[in-house]
Amino acid sequence: MTKNQRLCFMLFFVLLFLIIGPLVVLFAQGYRFDKYGQIFVYSGSITIKSWPRDIDIYIDGKKQDKGMLSVVNNSYTINSIRPGKYNLKCQKDGYSHWEKNIEVHSGVSTEFWNILLFPKEDVRNIRNHSFKKINQYFISPRNKNEIVFFTEEEDGNKVYLVDTEKGQERELYSTNKYEFLNPAEEENVEWNSNNKKIIIPLRSKETKEKIYLIASIKDDQAVEIIDFNNFFNERFFELTENNNPPTLEKIRWMFDEKEELVVLTEKKRLYYVSLDPNNKIKLLDENVLAFDFAGNRIYYCQSPNKIIWEIKDKDSATKKQIIHQSIDFDGENSVKKMIVYDEYRIALLDKTNNLIVYNEEKEKGEKTLEKVYEGVRDIQFSDDGKKLLFWTNNEVRLLMLRDWEVQPIRKKNNNILITRFSETINNVQWMDNYENIIFSVNNSIKSSEIDIRDRINIVDIMKTDRPLENRQVFYNKENQTLYFIDQEILKSLKLIDKGGILGF
Repeated sequence: MTKNQRLCFMLFFVLLFLIIGPLVVLFAQGYRFDKYGQIFVYSGSITIKSWPRDIDIYIDGKKQDKGMLSVVNNSYTINSIRPGKYNLKCQKDGYSHWEKNIEVHSGVSTEFWNILLFPKEDVRNIRNHSFKKINQYFISPRNKNEIVFFTEEEDGNKVYLVDTEKGQERELYSTNKYEFLNPAEEENVEWNSNNKKIIIPLRSKETKEKIYLIASIKDDQAVEIIDFNNFFNERFFELTENNNPPTLEKIRWMFDEKEELVVLTEKKRLYYVSLDPNNKIKLLDENVLAFDFAGNRIYYCQSPNKIIWEIKDKDSATKKQIIHQSIDFDGENSVKKMIVYDEYRIALLDKTNNLIVYNEEKEKGEKTLEKVYEGVRDIQFSDDGKKLLFWTNNEVRLLMLRDWEVQPIRKKNNNILITRFSETINNVQWMDNYENIIFSVNNSIKSSEIDIRDRINIVDIMKTDRPLENRQVFYNKENQTLYFIDQEILKSLKLIDKGGILGF
Protein backbone atom coordinates (compact mmCIF):
# COMPACT_ATOMS: atom_id res chain seq x y z
CA MET A 1 0.00 0.00 0.00
CA THR A 2 1.42 3.35 -1.03
CA LYS A 3 1.82 6.36 1.18
CA ASN A 4 -1.04 8.15 -0.62
CA GLN A 5 -3.33 5.16 -0.14
CA ARG A 6 -2.57 5.03 3.56
CA LEU A 7 -3.28 8.75 3.79
CA CYS A 8 -6.61 8.31 2.00
CA PHE A 9 -7.59 5.48 4.34
CA MET A 10 -6.68 7.57 7.38
CA LEU A 11 -8.64 10.54 6.10
CA PHE A 12 -11.60 8.25 5.34
CA PHE A 13 -11.66 6.82 8.89
CA VAL A 14 -11.22 10.27 10.44
CA LEU A 15 -14.14 11.55 8.38
CA LEU A 16 -16.17 8.45 9.29
CA PHE A 17 -15.42 9.04 12.97
CA LEU A 18 -16.42 12.69 12.70
CA ILE A 19 -19.73 11.64 11.16
CA ILE A 20 -20.55 8.56 13.26
CA GLY A 21 -19.12 9.76 16.61
CA PRO A 22 -21.67 12.54 17.16
CA LEU A 23 -24.46 10.21 16.00
CA VAL A 24 -23.41 7.61 18.59
CA VAL A 25 -23.27 10.27 21.30
CA LEU A 26 -26.69 11.60 20.29
CA PHE A 27 -28.10 8.06 20.24
CA ALA A 28 -26.61 7.30 23.66
CA GLN A 29 -28.19 10.48 25.03
CA GLY A 30 -31.60 9.47 23.75
CA TYR A 31 -31.84 11.37 20.46
CA ARG A 32 -33.43 9.73 17.43
CA PHE A 33 -33.71 10.84 13.81
CA ASP A 34 -37.20 11.83 12.75
CA LYS A 35 -37.42 10.85 9.08
CA TYR A 36 -40.54 12.98 8.62
CA GLY A 37 -39.14 16.18 10.09
CA GLN A 38 -35.58 15.32 8.90
CA ILE A 39 -34.17 16.33 12.32
CA PHE A 40 -32.85 14.67 15.46
CA VAL A 41 -35.38 14.67 18.33
CA TYR A 42 -34.91 13.81 21.98
CA SER A 43 -36.71 10.51 22.58
CA GLY A 44 -39.06 9.55 25.39
CA SER A 45 -39.84 6.29 27.17
CA ILE A 46 -42.74 4.23 28.52
CA THR A 47 -42.76 2.77 32.04
CA ILE A 48 -45.19 -0.02 32.95
CA LYS A 49 -45.90 -1.68 36.27
CA SER A 50 -48.38 -4.50 36.03
CA TRP A 51 -49.91 -7.54 37.59
CA PRO A 52 -49.20 -10.20 36.53
CA ARG A 53 -45.58 -9.24 35.88
CA ASP A 54 -44.85 -11.54 32.95
CA ILE A 55 -46.92 -9.83 30.27
CA ASP A 56 -46.55 -9.19 26.56
CA ILE A 57 -46.29 -5.52 25.59
CA TYR A 58 -47.25 -4.23 22.15
CA ILE A 59 -46.63 -0.77 20.71
CA ASP A 60 -48.64 -0.10 17.56
CA GLY A 61 -49.19 -3.84 17.26
CA LYS A 62 -45.47 -4.68 17.42
CA LYS A 63 -44.50 -7.00 20.25
CA GLN A 64 -41.64 -5.64 22.30
CA ASP A 65 -38.56 -7.81 22.73
CA LYS A 66 -38.30 -8.58 26.43
CA GLY A 67 -34.57 -8.69 26.08
CA MET A 68 -34.78 -4.97 25.30
CA LEU A 69 -36.86 -4.22 28.41
CA SER A 70 -35.07 -3.02 31.53
CA VAL A 71 -36.58 -3.97 34.88
CA VAL A 72 -36.28 -1.00 37.24
CA ASN A 73 -38.35 -0.54 40.40
CA ASN A 74 -40.18 -3.77 39.52
CA SER A 75 -41.39 -2.13 36.32
CA TYR A 76 -40.68 -2.35 32.62
CA THR A 77 -39.12 0.67 30.93
CA ILE A 78 -39.10 0.87 27.15
CA ASN A 79 -36.55 3.47 26.11
CA SER A 80 -35.68 5.39 22.94
CA ILE A 81 -39.21 6.00 21.68
CA ARG A 82 -39.67 8.88 19.27
CA PRO A 83 -42.19 11.48 20.51
CA GLY A 84 -45.65 10.91 19.09
CA LYS A 85 -48.90 9.02 19.44
CA TYR A 86 -48.94 5.25 19.91
CA ASN A 87 -51.26 2.39 20.72
CA LEU A 88 -50.06 0.57 23.85
CA LYS A 89 -51.39 -2.88 24.68
CA CYS A 90 -50.58 -5.27 27.53
CA GLN A 91 -51.78 -8.86 27.50
CA LYS A 92 -51.14 -12.36 28.79
CA ASP A 93 -52.69 -15.69 27.84
CA GLY A 94 -55.60 -16.52 30.15
CA TYR A 95 -56.01 -12.93 31.36
CA SER A 96 -57.91 -9.83 30.33
CA HIS A 97 -55.99 -7.28 28.28
CA TRP A 98 -55.28 -3.58 28.82
CA GLU A 99 -55.07 -1.02 26.01
CA LYS A 100 -54.72 2.75 25.57
CA ASN A 101 -53.82 5.27 22.91
CA ILE A 102 -50.98 7.25 24.45
CA GLU A 103 -48.65 10.14 23.75
CA VAL A 104 -44.89 9.98 24.27
CA HIS A 105 -43.12 13.30 24.81
CA SER A 106 -39.52 14.32 24.32
CA GLY A 107 -37.36 13.61 27.39
CA VAL A 108 -40.29 12.32 29.45
CA SER A 109 -41.27 8.84 30.60
CA THR A 110 -44.97 8.16 30.05
CA GLU A 111 -45.87 6.08 33.11
CA PHE A 112 -48.53 3.48 33.88
CA TRP A 113 -48.08 2.19 37.42
CA ASN A 114 -51.31 0.28 38.05
CA ILE A 115 -52.08 -2.01 35.13
CA LEU A 116 -54.14 -4.99 36.30
CA LEU A 117 -54.96 -8.01 34.13
CA PHE A 118 -57.60 -10.33 35.60
CA PRO A 119 -57.81 -14.13 35.24
CA LYS A 120 -60.25 -15.42 32.65
CA GLU A 121 -62.53 -18.38 33.25
CA ASP A 122 -60.01 -21.03 32.13
CA VAL A 123 -57.44 -20.02 34.78
CA ARG A 124 -59.78 -19.04 37.62
CA ASN A 125 -59.81 -20.93 40.89
CA ILE A 126 -63.20 -20.18 42.46
CA ARG A 127 -63.65 -21.64 45.92
CA ASN A 128 -66.87 -22.44 47.79
CA HIS A 129 -66.75 -21.62 51.49
CA SER A 130 -70.19 -22.51 52.80
CA PHE A 131 -73.16 -24.42 51.52
CA LYS A 132 -75.44 -22.64 53.98
CA LYS A 133 -77.82 -19.97 52.75
CA ILE A 134 -75.97 -16.71 53.36
CA ASN A 135 -77.99 -13.72 54.54
CA GLN A 136 -75.07 -11.29 55.04
CA TYR A 137 -71.32 -11.58 55.53
CA PHE A 138 -68.48 -9.38 56.74
CA ILE A 139 -64.70 -9.51 56.29
CA SER A 140 -62.83 -9.85 59.57
CA PRO A 141 -59.76 -7.69 60.34
CA ARG A 142 -58.50 -10.38 62.73
CA ASN A 143 -57.39 -12.81 60.06
CA LYS A 144 -57.08 -12.04 56.36
CA ASN A 145 -58.92 -15.28 55.51
CA GLU A 146 -61.69 -14.90 58.10
CA ILE A 147 -65.36 -14.12 57.44
CA VAL A 148 -68.33 -13.54 59.77
CA PHE A 149 -71.65 -14.48 58.17
CA PHE A 150 -75.35 -14.56 59.07
CA THR A 151 -77.59 -17.42 58.00
CA GLU A 152 -81.20 -18.43 58.54
CA GLU A 153 -81.63 -22.10 59.53
CA GLU A 154 -84.64 -24.15 60.61
CA ASP A 155 -83.67 -24.01 64.27
CA GLY A 156 -82.91 -20.28 64.33
CA ASN A 157 -80.91 -17.39 62.94
CA LYS A 158 -77.19 -18.03 63.39
CA VAL A 159 -73.91 -16.18 63.26
CA TYR A 160 -70.82 -18.08 62.09
CA LEU A 161 -67.09 -17.40 62.07
CA VAL A 162 -65.39 -18.97 59.04
CA ASP A 163 -61.73 -19.49 58.19
CA THR A 164 -61.94 -19.59 54.40
CA GLU A 165 -58.42 -20.97 54.03
CA LYS A 166 -58.84 -23.89 56.44
CA GLY A 167 -62.52 -24.41 55.70
CA GLN A 168 -63.47 -24.22 59.38
CA GLU A 169 -66.88 -22.94 60.55
CA ARG A 170 -67.64 -22.04 64.17
CA GLU A 171 -71.10 -21.06 65.37
CA LEU A 172 -70.92 -17.88 67.45
CA TYR A 173 -74.56 -17.24 68.21
CA SER A 174 -78.05 -18.62 67.59
CA THR A 175 -81.40 -16.95 68.25
CA ASN A 176 -85.13 -17.30 67.64
CA LYS A 177 -85.94 -13.91 69.19
CA TYR A 178 -83.99 -11.70 66.81
CA GLU A 179 -83.79 -11.29 63.06
CA PHE A 180 -81.08 -9.91 60.86
CA LEU A 181 -81.18 -6.29 59.74
CA ASN A 182 -81.93 -5.44 56.14
CA PRO A 183 -78.62 -4.96 54.26
CA ALA A 184 -79.94 -1.56 53.14
CA GLU A 185 -79.50 -0.38 56.74
CA GLU A 186 -75.73 -0.79 56.25
CA GLU A 187 -74.97 -1.95 59.78
CA ASN A 188 -71.66 -3.79 60.04
CA VAL A 189 -70.21 -6.37 62.36
CA GLU A 190 -67.40 -4.38 64.01
CA TRP A 191 -64.40 -5.74 65.91
CA ASN A 192 -62.74 -3.93 68.79
CA SER A 193 -59.06 -2.93 68.69
CA ASN A 194 -57.61 -6.23 69.96
CA ASN A 195 -60.02 -8.30 67.82
CA LYS A 196 -61.45 -10.15 70.82
CA LYS A 197 -64.96 -8.69 70.77
CA ILE A 198 -67.44 -7.98 68.02
CA ILE A 199 -70.66 -5.99 67.78
CA ILE A 200 -73.52 -8.00 66.22
CA PRO A 201 -76.47 -5.83 65.06
CA LEU A 202 -79.91 -7.50 65.08
CA ARG A 203 -83.59 -6.58 65.41
CA SER A 204 -86.23 -7.82 67.83
CA LYS A 205 -88.93 -9.81 66.02
CA GLU A 206 -91.48 -8.69 68.60
CA THR A 207 -90.77 -4.98 69.13
CA LYS A 208 -88.75 -4.29 65.93
CA GLU A 209 -86.23 -2.47 68.12
CA LYS A 210 -82.62 -2.55 66.97
CA ILE A 211 -80.60 -4.86 69.26
CA TYR A 212 -76.82 -4.87 69.66
CA LEU A 213 -75.03 -7.91 71.04
CA ILE A 214 -71.36 -7.96 71.99
CA ALA A 215 -69.67 -11.33 71.65
CA SER A 216 -66.33 -12.06 73.28
CA ILE A 217 -64.29 -14.38 71.04
CA LYS A 218 -61.67 -16.84 72.28
CA ASP A 219 -60.17 -19.64 70.21
CA ASP A 220 -62.69 -18.93 67.43
CA GLN A 221 -65.65 -19.39 69.79
CA ALA A 222 -67.98 -16.97 71.55
CA VAL A 223 -67.32 -17.33 75.27
CA GLU A 224 -69.66 -14.53 76.37
CA ILE A 225 -72.61 -12.68 74.82
CA ILE A 226 -73.63 -9.29 76.24
CA ASP A 227 -77.02 -7.77 75.43
CA PHE A 228 -75.69 -4.26 75.03
CA ASN A 229 -79.15 -2.66 75.08
CA ASN A 230 -79.78 -3.97 78.59
CA PHE A 231 -76.23 -3.11 79.64
CA PHE A 232 -76.65 0.46 78.37
CA ASN A 233 -80.05 0.87 80.05
CA GLU A 234 -78.61 -0.11 83.41
CA ARG A 235 -75.84 2.48 83.05
CA PHE A 236 -78.38 5.02 81.76
CA PHE A 237 -80.57 4.71 84.88
CA GLU A 238 -77.48 5.46 86.98
CA LEU A 239 -77.06 8.70 85.05
CA THR A 240 -80.64 9.97 85.11
CA GLU A 241 -83.95 9.51 86.89
CA ASN A 242 -85.69 9.08 83.55
CA ASN A 243 -87.46 5.70 83.59
CA ASN A 244 -87.81 5.52 79.80
CA PRO A 245 -84.70 3.92 78.36
CA PRO A 246 -83.56 5.40 75.05
CA THR A 247 -83.70 3.52 71.76
CA LEU A 248 -80.25 2.92 70.29
CA GLU A 249 -79.60 4.11 66.74
CA LYS A 250 -75.91 3.22 66.35
CA ILE A 251 -72.98 2.00 68.44
CA ARG A 252 -69.29 1.79 67.54
CA TRP A 253 -66.03 0.87 69.21
CA MET A 254 -64.07 3.91 70.26
CA PHE A 255 -60.61 4.56 68.76
CA ASP A 256 -58.07 1.94 69.83
CA GLU A 257 -59.85 1.12 73.06
CA LYS A 258 -60.74 -2.49 73.88
CA GLU A 259 -63.77 -1.90 76.11
CA GLU A 260 -65.12 1.54 75.22
CA LEU A 261 -67.90 2.52 72.83
CA VAL A 262 -69.74 5.55 71.53
CA VAL A 263 -73.55 5.34 71.37
CA LEU A 264 -76.00 7.48 69.40
CA THR A 265 -79.65 7.23 70.46
CA GLU A 266 -82.75 7.90 68.38
CA LYS A 267 -83.21 11.13 70.34
CA LYS A 268 -79.83 12.24 68.98
CA ARG A 269 -77.86 12.06 72.22
CA LEU A 270 -74.25 10.93 72.01
CA TYR A 271 -72.88 8.87 74.92
CA TYR A 272 -69.59 7.37 75.99
CA VAL A 273 -69.97 3.86 77.46
CA SER A 274 -67.38 1.50 78.92
CA LEU A 275 -67.97 -2.23 79.30
CA ASP A 276 -66.26 -1.93 82.66
CA PRO A 277 -69.25 -1.72 85.08
CA ASN A 278 -67.21 0.50 87.37
CA ASN A 279 -67.12 3.26 84.74
CA LYS A 280 -70.22 5.39 84.47
CA ILE A 281 -71.95 6.33 81.26
CA LYS A 282 -71.15 9.86 80.06
CA LEU A 283 -73.26 12.20 77.91
CA LEU A 284 -70.96 13.73 75.30
CA ASP A 285 -73.45 16.02 73.55
CA GLU A 286 -77.04 16.41 72.35
CA ASN A 287 -78.74 17.05 68.99
CA VAL A 288 -76.12 14.91 67.23
CA LEU A 289 -77.12 13.95 63.68
CA ALA A 290 -74.15 11.72 62.77
CA PHE A 291 -70.65 10.93 64.03
CA ASP A 292 -67.36 9.35 63.00
CA PHE A 293 -63.82 8.86 64.30
CA ALA A 294 -60.39 9.93 63.07
CA GLY A 295 -57.31 9.33 65.18
CA ASN A 296 -58.24 9.77 68.83
CA ARG A 297 -61.03 12.22 68.12
CA ILE A 298 -64.80 12.06 67.73
CA TYR A 299 -66.32 14.23 65.02
CA TYR A 300 -70.03 14.93 64.86
CA CYS A 301 -72.57 17.10 63.09
CA GLN A 302 -75.00 18.90 65.39
CA SER A 303 -78.40 20.46 64.76
CA PRO A 304 -80.01 22.93 64.47
CA ASN A 305 -77.08 24.90 63.01
CA LYS A 306 -75.50 21.85 61.33
CA ILE A 307 -72.03 22.57 62.64
CA ILE A 308 -69.15 20.04 62.85
CA TRP A 309 -67.53 19.60 66.25
CA GLU A 310 -64.52 17.67 67.51
CA ILE A 311 -63.97 16.02 70.91
CA LYS A 312 -60.53 14.70 71.82
CA ASP A 313 -60.63 11.25 73.41
CA LYS A 314 -63.86 11.23 75.42
CA ASP A 315 -63.42 14.58 77.16
CA SER A 316 -66.29 16.96 76.41
CA ALA A 317 -64.19 19.81 77.76
CA THR A 318 -62.03 19.58 74.62
CA LYS A 319 -65.01 20.30 72.35
CA LYS A 320 -63.86 22.39 69.37
CA GLN A 321 -65.75 23.71 66.38
CA ILE A 322 -64.21 22.45 63.13
CA ILE A 323 -66.36 24.07 60.46
CA HIS A 324 -67.32 27.67 61.19
CA GLN A 325 -70.32 27.87 58.92
CA SER A 326 -73.66 26.12 58.70
CA ILE A 327 -73.89 23.19 56.32
CA ASP A 328 -76.58 23.54 53.66
CA PHE A 329 -78.82 20.53 54.34
CA ASP A 330 -82.54 20.29 53.64
CA GLY A 331 -84.35 19.70 56.93
CA GLU A 332 -83.21 19.80 60.53
CA ASN A 333 -82.41 16.10 60.95
CA SER A 334 -81.32 15.39 57.42
CA VAL A 335 -77.79 13.94 57.84
CA LYS A 336 -77.70 10.30 56.79
CA LYS A 337 -73.98 9.57 56.84
CA MET A 338 -70.74 11.25 57.87
CA ILE A 339 -67.23 9.98 57.16
CA VAL A 340 -64.07 11.72 58.35
CA TYR A 341 -60.50 11.31 57.10
CA ASP A 342 -59.17 14.01 59.42
CA GLU A 343 -60.25 17.44 60.59
CA TYR A 344 -59.47 18.83 57.12
CA ARG A 345 -61.43 16.31 55.02
CA ILE A 346 -65.02 15.49 55.92
CA ALA A 347 -67.81 14.16 53.70
CA LEU A 348 -71.53 14.05 54.52
CA LEU A 349 -74.63 12.65 52.85
CA ASP A 350 -78.03 14.11 53.64
CA LYS A 351 -81.28 12.16 53.48
CA THR A 352 -81.99 13.49 50.00
CA ASN A 353 -78.64 12.03 48.87
CA ASN A 354 -76.74 15.28 48.42
CA LEU A 355 -72.98 14.97 48.93
CA ILE A 356 -71.41 17.85 50.87
CA VAL A 357 -67.61 17.92 51.23
CA TYR A 358 -65.45 20.01 53.54
CA ASN A 359 -61.90 20.22 52.21
CA GLU A 360 -59.17 22.33 53.78
CA GLU A 361 -55.53 22.54 52.75
CA LYS A 362 -54.05 24.36 55.70
CA GLU A 363 -50.60 24.88 54.17
CA LYS A 364 -52.13 26.84 51.28
CA GLY A 365 -54.79 28.58 53.35
CA GLU A 366 -57.53 27.09 51.17
CA LYS A 367 -60.83 25.66 52.34
CA THR A 368 -64.14 24.79 50.72
CA LEU A 369 -67.51 23.58 51.96
CA GLU A 370 -69.81 22.81 49.08
CA LYS A 371 -72.39 20.47 47.64
CA VAL A 372 -70.49 18.28 45.23
CA TYR A 373 -73.18 16.09 43.68
CA GLU A 374 -76.78 14.94 43.94
CA GLY A 375 -78.27 11.45 44.14
CA VAL A 376 -75.18 9.99 45.85
CA ARG A 377 -75.62 6.56 47.45
CA ASP A 378 -72.30 6.16 49.25
CA ILE A 379 -68.75 7.46 49.66
CA GLN A 380 -65.22 6.18 50.44
CA PHE A 381 -61.93 7.97 51.06
CA SER A 382 -58.70 6.56 49.66
CA ASP A 383 -56.17 5.51 52.30
CA ASP A 384 -54.10 8.68 51.83
CA GLY A 385 -57.13 10.99 51.90
CA LYS A 386 -56.33 12.49 48.49
CA LYS A 387 -59.32 10.96 46.68
CA LEU A 388 -63.00 10.56 47.46
CA LEU A 389 -64.86 7.81 45.62
CA PHE A 390 -68.63 8.29 45.37
CA TRP A 391 -71.43 6.80 43.33
CA THR A 392 -75.07 7.16 42.35
CA ASN A 393 -77.39 4.48 41.01
CA ASN A 394 -75.86 4.79 37.55
CA GLU A 395 -72.51 6.57 37.89
CA VAL A 396 -69.19 6.15 39.67
CA ARG A 397 -67.20 9.34 40.18
CA LEU A 398 -63.97 10.54 41.79
CA LEU A 399 -63.33 13.83 43.59
CA MET A 400 -59.68 14.85 43.97
CA LEU A 401 -59.05 16.40 47.40
CA ARG A 402 -55.36 17.12 46.81
CA ASP A 403 -53.15 17.62 43.77
CA TRP A 404 -51.86 14.31 42.39
CA GLU A 405 -48.44 14.75 40.81
CA VAL A 406 -47.83 11.12 39.83
CA GLN A 407 -49.00 10.12 36.35
CA PRO A 408 -51.82 10.39 35.54
CA ILE A 409 -51.60 13.92 36.95
CA ARG A 410 -54.86 15.20 38.47
CA LYS A 411 -55.66 18.48 40.16
CA LYS A 412 -57.50 19.22 43.40
CA ASN A 413 -61.28 19.59 43.03
CA ASN A 414 -61.36 17.63 39.77
CA ASN A 415 -64.72 15.82 39.69
CA ILE A 416 -64.05 12.86 37.40
CA LEU A 417 -66.59 10.52 35.83
CA ILE A 418 -65.21 6.97 35.99
CA THR A 419 -68.10 5.05 34.44
CA ARG A 420 -71.82 5.20 33.75
CA PHE A 421 -74.39 2.40 33.22
CA SER A 422 -78.10 2.36 32.47
CA GLU A 423 -78.51 -0.45 35.04
CA THR A 424 -78.02 0.00 38.78
CA ILE A 425 -74.45 -0.06 40.04
CA ASN A 426 -73.78 -1.88 43.32
CA ASN A 427 -70.88 -3.00 45.55
CA VAL A 428 -68.53 -0.12 44.67
CA GLN A 429 -65.22 -0.22 46.56
CA TRP A 430 -61.54 0.61 46.27
CA MET A 431 -58.95 -1.99 45.43
CA ASP A 432 -55.72 -1.99 47.43
CA ASN A 433 -53.76 0.32 45.09
CA TYR A 434 -56.55 2.94 45.21
CA GLU A 435 -56.15 3.40 41.45
CA ASN A 436 -58.61 0.63 40.58
CA ILE A 437 -62.12 -0.13 41.83
CA ILE A 438 -64.48 -3.12 42.04
CA PHE A 439 -68.23 -2.85 41.41
CA SER A 440 -71.13 -4.91 40.11
CA VAL A 441 -73.83 -4.34 37.52
CA ASN A 442 -76.70 -6.85 37.44
CA ASN A 443 -74.91 -10.25 37.69
CA SER A 444 -71.53 -9.03 36.44
CA ILE A 445 -68.57 -8.19 38.73
CA LYS A 446 -66.35 -5.58 37.11
CA SER A 447 -63.15 -3.68 37.74
CA SER A 448 -62.24 -0.25 36.44
CA GLU A 449 -59.09 1.80 36.51
CA ILE A 450 -59.37 5.52 37.30
CA ASP A 451 -56.78 6.58 34.71
CA ILE A 452 -58.73 8.85 32.36
CA ARG A 453 -55.95 9.19 29.77
CA ASP A 454 -57.70 7.96 26.62
CA ARG A 455 -60.42 5.41 27.39
CA ILE A 456 -60.88 3.91 30.85
CA ASN A 457 -60.26 0.15 30.88
CA ILE A 458 -63.23 -1.68 32.44
CA VAL A 459 -63.02 -5.45 32.78
CA ASP A 460 -65.71 -8.07 33.36
CA ILE A 461 -64.08 -10.16 36.07
CA MET A 462 -66.84 -12.75 36.16
CA LYS A 463 -70.59 -13.31 36.07
CA THR A 464 -72.84 -14.97 38.65
CA ASP A 465 -76.04 -16.92 38.07
CA ARG A 466 -78.20 -14.27 39.75
CA PRO A 467 -78.12 -10.47 40.01
CA LEU A 468 -75.87 -9.21 42.81
CA GLU A 469 -77.47 -7.01 45.43
CA ASN A 470 -75.56 -4.37 47.34
CA ARG A 471 -73.17 -5.73 50.02
CA GLN A 472 -72.94 -9.13 48.31
CA VAL A 473 -69.45 -8.48 46.88
CA PHE A 474 -66.39 -7.55 48.95
CA TYR A 475 -62.78 -7.19 47.91
CA ASN A 476 -60.37 -8.00 50.73
CA LYS A 477 -57.31 -5.80 50.37
CA GLU A 478 -55.36 -7.94 52.83
CA ASN A 479 -55.28 -11.05 50.64
CA GLN A 480 -56.35 -9.56 47.28
CA THR A 481 -59.34 -11.89 47.19
CA LEU A 482 -62.80 -11.20 45.85
CA TYR A 483 -65.67 -12.61 47.95
CA PHE A 484 -69.17 -12.83 46.52
CA ILE A 485 -72.50 -14.61 46.93
CA ASP A 486 -73.62 -16.84 44.07
CA GLN A 487 -76.80 -18.91 44.43
CA GLU A 488 -76.76 -17.95 48.14
CA ILE A 489 -73.35 -19.63 48.58
CA LEU A 490 -70.28 -17.70 49.71
CA LYS A 491 -67.49 -18.01 47.13
CA SER A 492 -64.09 -16.41 46.57
CA LEU A 493 -61.67 -15.73 43.75
CA LYS A 494 -58.01 -14.78 44.17
CA LEU A 495 -57.47 -11.78 41.89
CA ILE A 496 -53.84 -10.94 42.67
CA ASP A 497 -51.08 -13.21 43.93
CA LYS A 498 -48.75 -11.25 46.20
CA GLY A 499 -46.03 -13.80 45.54
CA GLY A 500 -45.64 -12.50 42.03
CA ILE A 501 -46.92 -8.96 42.22
CA LEU A 502 -44.75 -5.90 41.93
CA GLY A 503 -45.43 -3.71 44.87
CA PHE A 504 -49.25 -3.59 44.81
